[in-house]
Amino acid sequence: MRETRKGLKIWQKILIALAVLVVGVGVGAFIYANNMLDKLDKVDVDKDKLGIVNVDGYINFLIMGVDSRDMDDSKGSRTDALILVSLEEKTNKVKLTSIYRDTMLKMGDSKKYDKITHAFAYGGATDTIKSLNQAMDLDIDKFVVINWKTVVDMINAAGGVTLDIEDYEIDEMNRCVEETASVVGDGKYTPITRAGKQTVDGYQAVGYGRMRYGVGDDIKRTERMRTVIEALLKKLKKSSPKKIDKVLKTTMPLVKTNIKKGDIFSLATRIPQYKIVKSESFPYKYTGGMIDGAYYLIPDTLKSSTIEFHKKVFGQKGYKPSSKAISISNRIEEIAGGSNYIVDPSVVPPKSEEVPEKENKPDIEKPEEKPDINNEPSKNPEVTPQPSPEPQPEQPPEEPPTPSPGNSPTNPAG
Repeated sequence: MRETRKGLKIWQKILIALAVLVVGVGVGAFIYANNMLDKLDKVDVDKDKLGIVNVDGYINFLIMGVDSRDMDDSKGSRTDALILVSLEEKTNKVKLTSIYRDTMLKMGDSKKYDKITHAFAYGGATDTIKSLNQAMDLDIDKFVVINWKTVVDMINAAGGVTLDIEDYEIDEMNRCVEETASVVGDGKYTPITRAGKQTVDGYQAVGYGRMRYGVGDDIKRTERMRTVIEALLKKLKKSSPKKIDKVLKTTMPLVKTNIKKGDIFSLATRIPQYKIVKSESFPYKYTGGMIDGAYYLIPDTLKSSTIEFHKKVFGQKGYKPSSKAISISNRIEEIAGGSNYIVDPSVVPPKSEEVPEKENKPDIEKPEEKPDINNEPSKNPEVTPQPSPEPQPEQPPEEPPTPSPGNSPTNPAG
């Protein structure tokens, strides 16, 4: 069970958060922002390898939240959050789509079918973007990459954020706070001792956003992380220029992007006109379950979700998916049709704009994926299922080994 659409508000508004951070909160500080932008970690991708399918009238870019500890060494990392930002050029309306991290898709140019969260491990931003472009008929060619340390440092620089914590969340939250402090910091942290509204620091906020085991699984986790980002945005809007300066100086070196400085300024000048008008989660319909011990979210079907996506986000009625998208959809159906796919009946897509109940039940996934924040996927998270009645993708091992040059996630064999 994964994210809700309502929960989209946190990573949804990350567009504004990034715009604020990238441009210096306001167009007037052009020179200052220009200096700040020089601190961004610029990376290049070959656009010819992104599988672009043109979408007229929109600027589409992808925000990736990776589970790496060090942004200088994000190779082999997974993406814990994927948010597609679609800006309608004529109206400045912003539509955001969260991609469920366990959705089975074709991995880039390979023949492998795996969770979209693993695409970054196979081939970084290029494979992640191509996996989405070819499955959803998109023209994503711009991206921003951040990690948990970025969020921790941003929140600490802002002086913390206010969260409303439920009593049943405290134990699991503290486990994640401790884990986060150990992985991205010095291991020192302050545990949460009471429920209710309170100001939390970066470790506590990220721990709140990351928890899932027994407290709502990935659907609720995505909602919580969005709540954290919303709280941060509220804090930044009320912050002094001095505070904003501190946040900028802290954050810029922790952001990777291929968006050119001129494009950033062009987008920034329109910030006052931006209006988030729609938030979606993709795929729209799905089932969830286990294949050989690994959890997958299976679109029902990818083709129908792609049609609905183009209608809801781009207003394209009667949209006909490309032959590539249909081929991927058909292959996923074949894989899910095998006898190895054990459906979890409790996985039900949430209704639009509906928040899932706060449940206290175990996660369907095995705890081997913990800690999410710094685990690399296995050398071969899923072997491409062969065309047979019972395709059998492999399960990532419990302790993913360090990728070797010859057979790593970023250079997968086969």
